Amino acid sequence: MNYDLLALVLLIVGCGLIVAEIFLPSGGMISVMCVIAFLGSGWCAYKAWWETSPAYWWTYVGAVIVLIPTVIISLFRVLSNTPLGDRVLLAAPDPSEVTPYREEEAHLSQLIGKQGRTLTLLTPGGLVEVEGERLHCFSDGMVIEPQTPVEVVAVRGTRVMVRRVDPDARPADTLDELASAEEPPPSGDSSRLDFDVPQG
Repeated sequence: MNYDLLALVLLIVGCGLIVAEIFLPSGGMISVMCVIAFLGSGWCAYKAWWETSPAYWWTYVGAVIVLIPTVIISLFRVLSNTPLGDRVLLAAPDPSEVTPYREEEAHLSQLIGKQGRTLTLLTPGGLVEVEGERLHCFSDGMVIEPQTPVEVVAVRGTRVMVRRVDPDARPADTLDELASAEEPPPSGDSSRLDFDVPQG
């Protein structure tokens, strides 16, 4: 038996089975045959060169170690740049396909902190108008009457979450100004204190 030729033939068959595994769904059967082909090639190479030509044997081992990864990497690189590869290798989905309404959510997120008025009774869902836009909204569990001032506090999908605004409440900046105005002015230099030292 010509083990030299058989080792090379089985090695080529194994590489061909790697390519077939990519294109043909086999439930792992092609992978099993591929492993058997490589094992058979190694056994034939051992019988042919181990005792008579050790240099050929180690050359064969090195070639197998380099050849198998090279075939796999080259195959995927070629497929990724061809129309056939687009059918075999599924491309990653576009972010807009994974997250629907992405642009609308980004737009609604810019309205967080803005104030508007309810157009319908929120029970808790309804309609609100913010900066001239009619939006679907919902409250934080409270019933809100129409024409009530509200503030956008969050975005859930394509709806905004609103909260009633107290018209009598003053903004935080105004409260800070009032607090600073009510502080008494400093009297004199507080760093210098005068004490009456009793004369002995």
